Amino acid sequence: MLTQTKRFLLSMKCADFIGAPGHHAYFSENEAARARILRFRERIRESVVDFMDEEYPVGGEKSFIVNMADGKPCLVDGNAHLVALITVMPDLTLENLIIALGRNDFVRLWENGWEDESGQFEPYDVYVPVGIDTTRIPGARVDTDWFKQPPAPTKVVPANVPYDSLRFSSHDRGLPLGETARCIIGFLLA
Repeated sequence: MLTQTKRFLLSMKCADFIGAPGHHAYFSENEAARARILRFRERIRESVVDFMDEEYPVGGEKSFIVNMADGKPCLVDGNAHLVALITVMPDLTLENLIIALGRNDFVRLWENGWEDESGQFEPYDVYVPVGIDTTRIPGARVDTDWFKQPPAPTKVVPANVPYDSLRFSSHDRGLPLGETARCIIGFLLA
């Protein structure tokens, strides 16, 4: 049975999700990052189903992870893919994507770092890029991202801190994914 929070997250526009700290600056300032999103965009235009099946294969480990932190939907994982999807489909919802693909295994929904029926004993850690200033966030720490190959240094913040929190510097603060998508499209039109 879906909780009210999960229903809300599935039905809201993905463009309204808050992107991870530092990602808007990364995508808007880094030409290689923009080029990657534009390559994704072209593949999505050819076939959104093929794109998702390749990037998020059935039984695979990758997921869009949305964490409701302090009442705000924050995208933990899948920023580049979701921004690319939004550039093609600005009104996209996860619910519509699930219907189009006929599966939901590529979506994980958290609430303050907790995932229903996960068997967790404590909230998941939320990784942010190592260059993000986390000095004003209680409980933040430097750690290793073991999901990267090879493992890489990262920073970890408590899952209840929303990505648009004033505790992050204005340059690092997460912005709605739709704003990042509009910025990427702006580079196309320039």
